[in-house]
Amino acid sequence: MARTQERAYLSPTVRRDLWVDAGGRCEFRGCCKPIDRDFLTKQRCNVSEYAHIIADSPAGARGVAGESERLAADPSNLMLLCYDCHSRIDRKGQDNPYTAEQLRAMKREHEARIQLIYSATGVKESLPILMTFPIGSLVPVIDLDQVHHAMLENSAYTRFPLGRSININRSAFDVQDSSPDFWPQAERALTSLYDRLIHPELTARDGPSHLTVAGFAPIPMLMKLGALLGDKTEASVLDLPTERWLWDRTSSGPAPEFIYQVPDALPREVSAVISISNRAVHPQGMEVVEFQARSPNRGIIRTESHLLAFRRDFNAFLIALARAGARVLHIHPATPLSASVEVGRLLLPKIFEEIHVHEWQAPNWRTALRLK
Repeated sequence: MARTQERAYLSPTVRRDLWVDAGGRCEFRGCCKPIDRDFLTKQRCNVSEYAHIIADSPAGARGVAGESERLAADPSNLMLLCYDCHSRIDRKGQDNPYTAEQLRAMKREHEARIQLIYSATGVKESLPILMTFPIGSLVPVIDLDQVHHAMLENSAYTRFPLGRSININRSAFDVQDSSPDFWPQAERALTSLYDRLIHPELTARDGPSHLTVAGFAPIPMLMKLGALLGDKTEASVLDLPTERWLWDRTSSGPAPEFIYQVPDALPREVSAVISISNRAVHPQGMEVVEFQARSPNRGIIRTESHLLAFRRDFNAFLIALARAGARVLHIHPATPLSASVEVGRLLLPKIFEEIHVHEWQAPNWRTALRLK
């Protein structure tokens, strides 16, 4: 259908303010492309388009007689979009499926996110460390873009991903899952990967001051990674309480409660059973001390505050074990992804002489890795 009026004039001030509010990125939900450069060549140029939520012509997409004319140059009715997304919301004119309410919501969400970036304080760059390894028949894949998004969203835009990352996956392990020597070989391989890929980053003069860890692998591997990383470099450990490594912002239930009882005196060698995601079976043949959630379940750690509470209480548990005389720990865990990494990071290497982690393979525990 032909236009029924002239295109609205957008003043330089309106255009500038829209660019600032949008942060120079496409405001369509899920796109967010930078529109100050060519998408293919990356050369700097302006590839933005100014799109109307309610068309500036009653005949256009979402156009309304009277409203189209009144809102034609109103910043609240304008979105900064890339060419593809502008075409997406305007094609087919009045038959376009996107409603004004949907587009206003996209504009609000995007501009609120940009304001968070503008107003963020204490901002740090963070090095993403990703580790995956098959768990039974499950072969996990971690999407780096999803981790980048989670880093920003989970931290209210105070943690920004560095331009590089470390990715450890099955291809980096020269070991067969079915090998009887799997765990000793896996331990050596993971230690070698740490020495080659991660340790140089942490010790470099301009090395990262913050790490973001996303791991989906057997519990002993995650604990070994945590033990190698240690607790000296600040880190955020991600989990999957909902999707895409985002913490659950809708969680309104009570925070998990962690409990333990440590006697005044313990033998030198003890089993530390950790029941968080499930009830871990107590091993036979040694003194057992248990750290547990009052109501263990797989999705128990849903927010960063839940994980921080776990860190605090588990650290107190370790200190109590040491004070009671334990020097050799055998860890028998049922723990979520993030808690598994944090267990490794929290271990007290200067106090405990040996730390072993075991893997549950029904109906028995199997010795896996030595964390120290």
